[in-house]
Amino acid sequence: MARPTILALNLTDERQSKLRFICMKLGLLMKTVPAEDFHQPIGALCGLLPRAEGAAEASFADELLVFCHMSSMQVNRFLQTARQMRFAPVALKAILTPTNAAWTPVQLCAELKQERAAIMQGETAEHES
Repeated sequence: MARPTILALNLTDERQSKLRFICMKLGLLMKTVPAEDFHQPIGALCGLLPRAEGAAEASFADELLVFCHMSSMQVNRFLQTARQMRFAPVALKAILTPTNAAWTPVQLCAELKQERAAIMQGETAEHES
Protein backbone atom coordinates (compact mmCIF):
# COMPACT_ATOMS: atom_id res chain seq x y z
CA MET A 1 0.00 0.00 0.00
CA ALA A 2 1.21 3.51 -0.79
CA ARG A 3 2.49 5.65 2.04
CA PRO A 4 0.10 8.32 3.35
CA THR A 5 1.26 11.56 1.75
CA ILE A 6 0.33 15.22 1.80
CA LEU A 7 1.09 17.22 -1.33
CA ALA A 8 1.84 20.85 -0.42
CA LEU A 9 1.53 23.58 -3.03
CA ASN A 10 2.37 27.27 -2.72
CA LEU A 11 3.27 27.23 0.98
CA THR A 12 5.99 29.55 2.22
CA ASP A 13 9.22 27.97 3.43
CA GLU A 14 8.21 28.65 7.04
CA ARG A 15 4.81 26.98 6.58
CA GLN A 16 6.39 24.05 4.72
CA SER A 17 8.78 23.55 7.62
CA LYS A 18 5.98 23.51 10.19
CA LEU A 19 3.88 21.20 7.99
CA ARG A 20 6.84 18.84 7.55
CA PHE A 21 7.22 18.67 11.34
CA ILE A 22 3.52 17.82 11.81
CA CYS A 23 3.76 15.15 9.11
CA MET A 24 6.86 13.60 10.70
CA LYS A 25 5.09 13.53 14.05
CA LEU A 26 2.16 11.64 12.47
CA GLY A 27 4.23 9.34 10.24
CA LEU A 28 3.07 11.02 7.04
CA LEU A 29 5.17 11.90 4.01
CA MET A 30 5.03 15.54 2.94
CA LYS A 31 5.89 16.34 -0.65
CA THR A 32 6.39 19.92 -1.77
CA VAL A 33 5.17 20.33 -5.34
CA PRO A 34 7.18 22.94 -7.27
CA ALA A 35 5.35 25.33 -9.62
CA GLU A 36 6.95 23.66 -12.64
CA ASP A 37 4.93 20.52 -11.81
CA PHE A 38 1.54 22.26 -11.60
CA HIS A 39 0.71 20.89 -15.07
CA GLN A 40 1.16 17.28 -13.95
CA PRO A 41 -1.84 15.14 -12.92
CA ILE A 42 -2.35 14.93 -9.16
CA GLY A 43 -2.10 11.15 -9.49
CA ALA A 44 1.36 11.50 -11.04
CA LEU A 45 2.51 13.80 -8.23
CA CYS A 46 1.69 11.12 -5.65
CA GLY A 47 3.07 8.24 -7.72
CA LEU A 48 -0.22 6.72 -8.88
CA LEU A 49 -0.14 7.74 -12.56
CA PRO A 50 2.63 8.33 -15.10
CA ARG A 51 3.88 11.88 -15.52
CA ALA A 52 2.42 13.85 -18.43
CA GLU A 53 4.74 14.89 -21.23
CA GLY A 54 4.61 18.18 -23.11
CA ALA A 55 1.78 19.63 -21.06
CA ALA A 56 1.40 23.41 -21.02
CA GLU A 57 2.64 25.11 -17.89
CA ALA A 58 0.11 26.86 -15.71
CA SER A 59 0.10 28.36 -12.26
CA PHE A 60 -1.99 29.65 -9.38
CA ALA A 61 -1.14 31.47 -6.16
CA ASP A 62 -3.44 29.80 -3.60
CA GLU A 63 -2.11 27.44 -0.96
CA LEU A 64 -3.33 23.89 -1.56
CA LEU A 65 -3.00 20.61 0.32
CA VAL A 66 -3.88 17.25 -1.23
CA PHE A 67 -4.25 14.23 1.05
CA CYS A 68 -3.12 11.09 -0.81
CA HIS A 69 -3.47 7.47 0.33
CA MET A 70 -4.95 8.62 3.65
CA SER A 71 -8.00 7.33 5.49
CA SER A 72 -10.57 9.78 6.81
CA MET A 73 -9.25 8.99 10.30
CA GLN A 74 -5.71 9.98 9.24
CA VAL A 75 -6.97 13.21 7.65
CA ASN A 76 -8.96 14.09 10.77
CA ARG A 77 -5.96 13.33 12.99
CA PHE A 78 -3.77 15.54 10.80
CA LEU A 79 -6.29 18.41 10.93
CA GLN A 80 -6.65 18.08 14.70
CA THR A 81 -2.88 18.02 15.23
CA ALA A 82 -2.38 21.01 12.89
CA ARG A 83 -4.93 23.00 14.93
CA GLN A 84 -3.28 22.01 18.21
CA MET A 85 0.10 23.09 16.84
CA ARG A 86 -1.39 26.39 15.67
CA PHE A 87 -0.72 25.74 12.00
CA ALA A 88 -2.83 28.38 10.25
CA PRO A 89 -5.48 26.64 8.12
CA VAL A 90 -4.97 26.16 4.39
CA ALA A 91 -8.21 27.21 2.68
CA LEU A 92 -7.99 24.77 -0.23
CA LYS A 93 -7.73 21.09 0.71
CA ALA A 94 -8.70 17.94 -1.15
CA ILE A 95 -8.54 14.20 -0.74
CA LEU A 96 -7.20 12.23 -3.72
CA THR A 97 -10.08 10.53 -5.55
CA PRO A 98 -10.32 8.53 -8.78
CA THR A 99 -11.83 11.62 -10.41
CA ASN A 100 -9.34 14.26 -9.30
CA ALA A 101 -6.29 11.99 -9.78
CA ALA A 102 -6.37 12.91 -13.49
CA TRP A 103 -6.69 16.65 -12.80
CA THR A 104 -3.74 19.01 -12.59
CA PRO A 105 -3.29 21.11 -9.46
CA VAL A 106 -4.49 24.11 -11.52
CA GLN A 107 -7.73 22.27 -12.38
CA LEU A 108 -8.16 21.07 -8.79
CA CYS A 109 -7.68 24.60 -7.45
CA ALA A 110 -10.31 25.94 -9.88
CA GLU A 111 -12.76 23.17 -8.93
CA LEU A 112 -12.27 23.79 -5.21
CA LYS A 113 -12.82 27.53 -5.65
CA GLN A 114 -15.96 26.86 -7.70
CA GLU A 115 -17.21 24.43 -5.05
CA ARG A 116 -16.55 26.96 -2.28
CA ALA A 117 -18.43 29.67 -4.16
CA ALA A 118 -21.38 27.33 -4.74
CA ILE A 119 -21.50 26.37 -1.06
CA MET A 120 -21.40 30.04 -0.04
CA GLN A 121 -24.42 30.63 -2.29
CA GLY A 122 -26.23 27.56 -0.94
CA GLU A 123 -25.87 25.60 -4.17
CA THR A 124 -24.31 22.28 -5.12
CA ALA A 125 -21.13 22.28 -7.19
CA GLU A 126 -20.97 20.19 -10.36
CA HIS A 127 -17.58 18.58 -10.97
CA GLU A 128 -16.02 17.89 -14.33
CA SER A 129 -14.85 14.32 -14.86
